[in-house]
Amino acid sequence: MKSQQIKFSLFKRFIFNILKIHDQGYGLMIMFLIVSCNGKVESFKPTVKLDSILKNKKLNKNFADFRLDNIYLYSGIEKRESFIKFSKETNIDDLVLMTECENPIIRCFAYKMLVEKDYSKIRELLFKHQNDNETIDVYHPPCTRMNQSVKFYMLQQLEPFSDCKMRFNKGEYNSFLADFSK
Repeated sequence: MKSQQIKFSLFKRFIFNILKIHDQGYGLMIMFLIVSCNGKVESFKPTVKLDSILKNKKLNKNFADFRLDNIYLYSGIEKRESFIKFSKETNIDDLVLMTECENPIIRCFAYKMLVEKDYSKIRELLFKHQNDNETIDVYHPPCTRMNQSVKFYMLQQLEPFSDCKMRFNKGEYNSFLADFSK
C-alpha cells in the first residue's frame, strides 16, 4: 500500500512538472483527471438544500429560466444570454449561498457567476471548497466532455489567463494547484 502511495506521489510530481512546461491547459486537464482518483481527504460538506435556496419566488423563477437553458455546465457559459441575465438578476448573497448547495453543478454555476462579478472574496470561497471532491461534467462544445472535481473547476476559474480581477498569477496558481492535488 505504501509503495502505491509513493508511486502515485511520484506520478503527481511528474504531471506537475509537465504543467510547468506546458502552459496551454492540456496538461491541466490531464492533471484534473489524475487527481480525482486520490480521494483520501475529507470532502466538503454542503450546508444548504436547493429547496431552501429557492423559497425566494423571484430567485426560483429566474433560476428555473436559467436552468432550462443550461442543463449542463459548458465552457464559455459566461457568454450565454441566460447566464448573463441570471447573473444580473441574482444578488451576491444568494450566489454565495448557492455555493453551499447540495448539488455540485449549482455550486459551480454560482461560483462562476461570482467570478464574473469580480466578487472580492472569491479566493476565500475557493479555499472553503479546497476539499470539494464531488465530480461534475464540463462540456467543451462541440463534442468534448470532461469529468473533474468541483475544487479544480473553481480553481481553474482563477487561472492566470482568466479575465477575473482576483485571478492568480502563474506562481500562485501552480502553488495552489499543487496544494489542491494533495
